[in-house]
Amino acid sequence: MSARGRRPVRRSPLPGYKACRNCKAVVPEDVDKCPVCGGTDFTKDWMGLIIILKPEESCIAKRLGITKAGMYAIEVL
Repeated sequence: MSARGRRPVRRSPLPGYKACRNCKAVVPEDVDKCPVCGGTDFTKDWMGLIIILKPEESCIAKRLGITKAGMYAIEVL
């Protein structure tokens, strides 16, 4: 543990995937354009994963502003 009592941050929590910096969608590394927002700015430096199946019924999706089903990073660094 670090001095702050937290575990060290593990980069790339899901090998082979990256996160869109604009909408936080998690996509395979070979994708060039985000299927959610159309962005092209990606990072492998993200933490946490949430999978939304039915955004129209999910209070978490509403709170996070997610309108399309898929995998999303909780935090993009």
